Amino acid sequence: MKKRFSLYSLWLSMLGIFIGLGQYFTSIYSSNILYVGVIIYLAGFTCGVIAFGKNEKGLMKYFSLASFVIIPLLIMLGMLIFAINFGEN
Repeated sequence: MKKRFSLYSLWLSMLGIFIGLGQYFTSIYSSNILYVGVIIYLAGFTCGVIAFGKNEKGLMKYFSLASFVIIPLLIMLGMLIFAINFGEN
């Protein structure tokens, strides 16, 4: 199993993102569930860094590394759009 950390990285990151989006889109909110989702996501990111360090083949390892940059940028963009709309009223 040559791509072990790449696979862990992909699935843990996707599970963490799914839990986070589930907390956002459902009426049931628990900060404990959100914390577990963040920890799972960070574990996926860590596996991606390990896979990158071990030079595992394939592109799966880049998903968690790219999402670690893209998700905060999307959050900041959402805040910026909210601030622009709030400032016009």
